[in-house]
Amino acid sequence: MPALYLHLKLDNYLNSPLPDEIDAYSTEEITVSCRKFLDGDELTLADCNLLPKLHIIKVCICFSAS
Repeated sequence: MPALYLHLKLDNYLNSPLPDEIDAYSTEEITVSCRKFLDGDELTLADCNLLPKLHIIKVCICFSAS
């Protein structure tokens, strides 16, 4: 299932913190990202290109489960 593999890879990327989220002078380690979109907290063209594809995957999963 390549689609599931790509979905898991995307999920791992979205959960990992961006370099902007990591404070070099902080003693605590950030393990999970708190951003809302791919490149941060603002909607970008990359998000707009990805959202329809994720919707198709979601619909396919719903139809295959029933």
